[in-house]
Amino acid sequence: MLSILVAILSLLVIPNNSFKNELDGYLKKNLPQYESIDYQILQMPESYKKIEIIKDRDFNFSGNLVYVPVRIIEKNGRVLRSIISVKLSLYEKVLTAVKSIDKDDSLTASDFALKKMDITKILGSPLTSLTGIELYRSKTFLKPGDAITKENIELKPVINPGDRVEAEYRTGSVSISFEAFSRQEGIPGETISIITRDKKLFKARVVNSQIVNIIE
Repeated sequence: MLSILVAILSLLVIPNNSFKNELDGYLKKNLPQYESIDYQILQMPESYKKIEIIKDRDFNFSGNLVYVPVRIIEKNGRVLRSIISVKLSLYEKVLTAVKSIDKDDSLTASDFALKKMDITKILGSPLTSLTGIELYRSKTFLKPGDAITKENIELKPVINPGDRVEAEYRTGSVSISFEAFSRQEGIPGETISIITRDKKLFKARVVNSQIVNIIE
């Protein structure tokens, strides 16, 4: 069950327990994917009798802010509709480096550990699973404790410069294959430059670690 810790910016205006409890439930219901949530109410009315959340409105969540539609009942009985901005800290277990990882280093499961972090402070989309991590390498330097994100990893090349490949060329019912050598690294589906033994250059699309298809 989510644990919601409350932090109120203003010490002068403290929402009553009824509204706090309602806000707790509102955030739990709409953000069930997080292990825990801290929040700060950025601004409250100066005076009121009661505040109620308007729950039939769409949940308005952007970045680390939730804009909560409310009905404010003033002490004189007047009812106003307004928006209360709530700043969130969203905690989730994400993969973090347990050692320094250099750019282009291949990744392994032993490089990472799951750690509970506020994902609103992480630039990018953090990874939460080790599944398939061995297929990737780092695009950037990571120091111990850094969260790894989708943006700072890339698939490892299946072909590297100098690798021998079988180049296939197809046109209609005609198929020709010949030996060539890669001049670039590449992953499946990527276009690379290859060269034959007699120094002819071609562009080819990578099929796997051994085969490329000539495209020009």
